[in-house]
Amino acid sequence: MRGSRLARVSATVVAILIVLAGVAVVGYRVFAPHESLTRPTVPYPDVVLITDERPYSELRAAPLVVEGRLRVYAEKWRVWSDAPVGERYESTPYWAFRRWPAQVVGVVAASTAAGPMVVTQWSDGEIIALDARRGAIAWRAVVPIGERNYDGRRTGASVVYEPRSLLTARLGDGPVLLVTGPGAVHAFDPTTGARLWQRQVQAGCEPSAWTGATLLALPDCGEPGITLVAATDGRVRGRWTPPDKAVTPRPTLCERSRSECRLVTVDGQTWLLGADAKLTAVPALEPGAMLAGERVIYPTRTGVAARRLAEKAPLWTWTGRGSLISADGAGVYVLTDDRTVLGLSPATGHLVVLGCASSRPNEEWQVGHVYPTGAGYLVLERITAEPPDAEDQQYFYGPRPVALVELYTPTKLPVWPGKFAACRPL
Repeated sequence: MRGSRLARVSATVVAILIVLAGVAVVGYRVFAPHESLTRPTVPYPDVVLITDERPYSELRAAPLVVEGRLRVYAEKWRVWSDAPVGERYESTPYWAFRRWPAQVVGVVAASTAAGPMVVTQWSDGEIIALDARRGAIAWRAVVPIGERNYDGRRTGASVVYEPRSLLTARLGDGPVLLVTGPGAVHAFDPTTGARLWQRQVQAGCEPSAWTGATLLALPDCGEPGITLVAATDGRVRGRWTPPDKAVTPRPTLCERSRSECRLVTVDGQTWLLGADAKLTAVPALEPGAMLAGERVIYPTRTGVAARRLAEKAPLWTWTGRGSLISADGAGVYVLTDDRTVLGLSPATGHLVVLGCASSRPNEEWQVGHVYPTGAGYLVLERITAEPPDAEDQQYFYGPRPVALVELYTPTKLPVWPGKFAACRPL
């Protein structure tokens, strides 16, 4: 009896040890650092016209649009893409890349000779470039980043539209990727990942750098001056100290976040940054001014107007009721009270495209991030009147706060009545 009882106890102990060992293995597999890449299983998507009645796609996350064919998103531990661009909701990923416990802190898309690259930055310092067409890792590097975490909230918009440490500079033979970090700036060829140059800055300082006119502008840490270096090789091209040494210079009229910025402002004064690293005083910007190619677009009391960067006289004016919400080289975008999107020509101010950003009359939301895709769509992040520090469920407009609005030429409006049921486009 005693021996059998001992055998039963021993068997129980062994069983418990086996269970604990299994739990340990499962725990290690779940919580150990890892990454996974899901490759495409279908051909690279074509540009597809969506033929249904809803006026826009309703998305949980804010997309970057690549070649008019893919939508690329970011969340805390994952970057992924889907297609077609006009699909109503997020769909099965075309490719997906996940890492844990590292978090996504920045994403940019770069057009290269080898095709579009989606460059991702992670909280552990990894820079990983994904070939957007093949869904494969093209290259990877490591740049010290300090203490950083995902800050994209529900939509990821700040990560994909305003990455803090990733910049691009457009050059004649292709773009340059610039990565800032504590104490240094690193430059890469976005096609191959080759490290082009590295420049040290003040220890522990990560300057709020920007690019423009093939140059990288590096503000001095704790001082108002900026150092201008060539994006190609990192050589100093010039130094500039503003007249008011108590105010830090800021970039403005940038094509995307702090990349490819045309002007520098200091306390209302404005300078044009040239490729020769010279800054030329130009007329001050109007409140709410935006960039459309080489034109300044600004709201007026009766509508919208455009002028050249270095001139004050308007090139054209548009009269109408609506708010200027975005502009790029392809269009000037105005949102009317009934949520109709009007796209004006940057060259003439004439109406060139239309969209509807409302599925029901009298929707109560405000505009957060706006992203013109250049591919027949406009992204609107919709928010409520709550302050930015409110919880996501109060701050964002519904569970799918991102509207990817389809844009049509006025002479070829879709025949489906639902497209503009809540708007009055004409």
